Amino acid sequence: MDTLVKGLTDEGLLVFGLVDTATVEKARLIHGTYPTASAALGRVISGSLLLASTLKDNQKVELQVAGDGPLKEIFAEADPQGRVRGYVARPHVQLELKNNKLDVGGAVGKGFLNVLKSLGGREPYRGTVTLQTGEIAEDLAYYLSTSEQVPSAVALGVYVDTDNSVKAAGGYMVQPLPGTPDETIDYLENRLKTVRPVSSMILDGLGPKEIMNEAVGLPIKFIDEIKVNYFCPCSKSRVLDAVAALGKADIEDYIKKGESVEVTCRFCKSFYKINPEELEELLKNTQWQPK
Repeated sequence: MDTLVKGLTDEGLLVFGLVDTATVEKARLIHGTYPTASAALGRVISGSLLLASTLKDNQKVELQVAGDGPLKEIFAEADPQGRVRGYVARPHVQLELKNNKLDVGGAVGKGFLNVLKSLGGREPYRGTVTLQTGEIAEDLAYYLSTSEQVPSAVALGVYVDTDNSVKAAGGYMVQPLPGTPDETIDYLENRLKTVRPVSSMILDGLGPKEIMNEAVGLPIKFIDEIKVNYFCPCSKSRVLDAVAALGKADIEDYIKKGESVEVTCRFCKSFYKINPEELEELLKNTQWQPK
């Protein structure tokens, strides 16, 4: 079972550990991604889950990576309950390996990381930063430091096997709380320079708690554990709401032509077909605002 764990050290470090291999593999299967695209989408999914774990129950976060590389756009949406969904605009992207690793930065290119936090009734928070590397983890750390003034260490990893399946996915995030001693921050910076890649830890069988321990090397009090899964809330009723938003004239035009409205969910690929009879029912049951 994919899991995200939160913990705290006596020295004032807030630590998050995540293993979401099955979730990222499900995303790969849904979208039919090639290895470079799988790694990029997996990192954005994992990053969104780590960010969402800092929010309250009725909130959620959206991450959009928009670059000039062949992937074009990667998007993920996550909530504090561990539910996540995402997509990549061009799933069939595979670049040559760079330094024997999947070239996510090359596939993303130059561009922007956009973050939207829905805060449950309050004004949403929007933040945008220029991509630093396109490798996602460094870009997230840069966003947290510059847009939210929260210094953070972020590591993300996805291992794609020779059969194109995702065999490891996850990450960790470390944030010093206000008042954390400078020597602790110096210690952490030095330690993280030598910590092995997250994907290697997961391939060796480490869970979120072991990843957290290996990352910080200090005793951690584990304070929360969340099950993670790929979840899309799309439904026929939501699609009908979206069709209603087209407006009365457009719906009447579909009915007049005897055409159905066909919709494929971008996140889970579920297909919905609204036939003319259902459109007539929608037209009757919708309260239209006078122009």
